[in-house]
Amino acid sequence: MKFNYKETSNIERRDITLISKKLEPYFNTLKKAAQDEEYGMDESMLYLADDNKMRAQVLKLARDRQSKNLKEVMVIGIGGSNLGTWAVEDAIRPKGVRLSYFDTAHVRTLNEAVARMKQVFKDGNTVLLNIISKSGSTNETVMNGKILLKELQKITEDWSKHIVVTTQPGSKLEDWADEYDIDILPNPKTVSGRYSVFCPVGIFPLAMAGCDIRKLHKGASKMLTKCLELDVESNPALQSATAVYRANQRDIPMHNLFLFDQDLERIGKWFRQVTGESLGKGGKGIMPIVSIGSTDLHSTVQLYLSGPKNIFTTFVSVKDTGDIKIPAIDSQLDDIVPELEKKSVQQVMDAIYKGTKESYKNRDLPFVEVILDKLSEEEIGAFLQFKMIETMLLAKLLDVNAFNQPNVEEYKVITRRLLK
Repeated sequence: MKFNYKETSNIERRDITLISKKLEPYFNTLKKAAQDEEYGMDESMLYLADDNKMRAQVLKLARDRQSKNLKEVMVIGIGGSNLGTWAVEDAIRPKGVRLSYFDTAHVRTLNEAVARMKQVFKDGNTVLLNIISKSGSTNETVMNGKILLKELQKITEDWSKHIVVTTQPGSKLEDWADEYDIDILPNPKTVSGRYSVFCPVGIFPLAMAGCDIRKLHKGASKMLTKCLELDVESNPALQSATAVYRANQRDIPMHNLFLFDQDLERIGKWFRQVTGESLGKGGKGIMPIVSIGSTDLHSTVQLYLSGPKNIFTTFVSVKDTGDIKIPAIDSQLDDIVPELEKKSVQQVMDAIYKGTKESYKNRDLPFVEVILDKLSEEEIGAFLQFKMIETMLLAKLLDVNAFNQPNVEEYKVITRRLLK
């Protein structure tokens, strides 16, 4: 992964140096947290990628649960319990067991899942329910879990062998799983959902789907090393946090993650949660928005170029995506856009991306740039780690707690009151 801030981020080296001095005490905290095997601090999630014991436990269970008859893992969780998993799976497109996701309340999705489950078992195969909730009491997760579990209980007497629960030790969900001898994977108590993609929450279903978890962690670990150094020229999280923070100080309250690869779209949804839930507190915050190139060049880019100058942009592109040559058809069709002659899909996308950046430069719109070598576990792991550390640094600069979400409970309390 390469990071570039030197085109039109509207910051200079001295800006990063000033921010680095301001953040120096916090970097000492982060370095300590990155070695914390006991997960005693919120920032200790930085140790996840190097937690060999935790990874071994998860991979052993994944191996034990793999079989030629297993056709689907139903991931039951919402927010941090599935966004990171879904983002990695969409980007990598592994060739293992199918993952399906059940987060919000959606009748059609549940009916289809029930019908699919019945057919899978009828054909002599199986499904696995992975019920994920840190608290163990999330409304949507309990609802979806009960509906799918009831169907599983109708189908097979040994239903408990087709479930894995991922939850915080001491939760009511853990108590229930213990009672029925269901396999349990622990979510470390201090690891918030939106930072949990590298712990059992994310890596168990991803391992089942065929992702190389060691490479995912390797990318995250290598990025962690870079991002813990107070080096203004080599720390991408420090550089990016400085650029976003300076823009925010200049009345630019929005951060657009502009992803020039469709397979990264769910990375954008993950980014929205990490940014919104971590930074939006006490009247402060940075509004996360997500755009997809080239699709949104035909929907929102008119606003980005000629509307209010209140958006900071991070462009993300992929260097190696594979390629297809554009074929010649006939002279009449080929003459419609002659510039496409003898070009490939990647060449066209590269030109579109460079044209977009040039338009931003012409209008002095601030942006930074991330270039991924390819869509691999190692590169995606590095990118996710980079973004999480950037978010922690921004929270410290904004003087907010990056790890709580006190107002999220409001709708849950009201929902339960209404259901009563």
